[in-house]
Amino acid sequence: MLSEILFIPLIFGVVGEEAMRYFAVQEMTGVVWLRQPLDRETKSEMQVEFSVSDSQGVVKNTVNIQIGDVNDNAPSFLNQPYAVQIPENTPVGTSVFMVNATDPDQGVGGSVLFSFQPPSPFFSIDGARGIVTVTRALDYETTTAYQLTVNATVRKHTLKNMDPIFTNLPYSTNIMEDAPPGYEVRKIRAIDQDLGRPRGIGYTIMSGNTNSMFALDYISGSLTVSGQLDRENPLYSSGFTITVKATELNDDRTPSSATVMTTFTILLIDKNDNPPRFNSSEYRVLIPELAQVGFALPLYIQVEDKDEGVNSMFQVVLTGNNSEHFSISPTSVQGRADLRVRVAVPLDYETIRSYSFSLYANESLSEHVGFARVFIDLINENDNRPIFSQTLYNISLPESTAAGTSLLQIKVSTHRSLPPGVLHDLAHNISIK
Repeated sequence: MLSEILFIPLIFGVVGEEAMRYFAVQEMTGVVWLRQPLDRETKSEMQVEFSVSDSQGVVKNTVNIQIGDVNDNAPSFLNQPYAVQIPENTPVGTSVFMVNATDPDQGVGGSVLFSFQPPSPFFSIDGARGIVTVTRALDYETTTAYQLTVNATVRKHTLKNMDPIFTNLPYSTNIMEDAPPGYEVRKIRAIDQDLGRPRGIGYTIMSGNTNSMFALDYISGSLTVSGQLDRENPLYSSGFTITVKATELNDDRTPSSATVMTTFTILLIDKNDNPPRFNSSEYRVLIPELAQVGFALPLYIQVEDKDEGVNSMFQVVLTGNNSEHFSISPTSVQGRADLRVRVAVPLDYETIRSYSFSLYANESLSEHVGFARVFIDLINENDNRPIFSQTLYNISLPESTAAGTSLLQIKVSTHRSLPPGVLHDLAHNISIK
């Protein structure tokens, strides 16, 4: 007698209202198919419970479904509209604004690139960061406003070798102006976007490295100081706008054609390392003694501290014998000032003919002092009347006094200096003939 083998069919299904909206299962084969499109940006992962049953019971199991990304979203700008006001004397190389756009896609599909359409001759935009920078001198009298159109695009997935991308952007940074050679400013890092074994990256400074003040290690991407920085140097005062290129390296360490570039700024932080300085070590002037109180002496005195902010603040004082006869303004200075020395009290050649005193510019640091000497000579003016030695002269003489006899000498004095012979004439003997 042959035993009969019974075939009990299995029934497949999906459990749960949400799962059933997206997935369906062919009952007899267990093939799963989609009821509607998925959206990773709405839900990137789903826990779906499937079931299998026979006449004896039901078995359930949960499957974790990861939803992969497809570049199916366009980037969108944030915080619009964009408007900014800048002075017309904004230095070339200054970053004035940053646009911001996002793309919800992942990886390269979510990497936003910025560009001007059409390009602007006065401004540039960092393709990776959206930083807008002045590239040419501006002139309000020529153009009062600029309207720039920014395009935000994303990379397309291709089958060819993809360019590397920078990580940890932005790289803009500030360093002290006295940072020594060898000081590491920061690390530059880029990665290979291609799947599989990533290739190495080589780093190169393309532009903006004035006087080779920085060095970039080709392999490690370490950006270091290589020269003596000085914020007060006109070449460095506005900072550095550095452009760096990252290049994927072939297996033999030679450069490939896959590259990417980024531009960033390095600004120098001021240190109080400069004392105030006058434009001359001494000043000399000749003025009339009748110069009125408030009269400004014809001296060109300029003082400057090349440091920045509070580091450039100092006091100006006159000191020395009779310096109180004059005043100076301003006495409180930040940065640079043209100084005026004025007459403070009436002057008198017959009392003081010349002045010599010191001019100091004192900063908060005791060793930061500017010094100069001021010499002032007075021009004598005819401002004093002659004075007789007596108001009344009485003489008695006999009637027999011979003609030509000297009877009296009348003296006249003056505080001022007279031309030769004048005082002699005033004091000439009087004779009776």
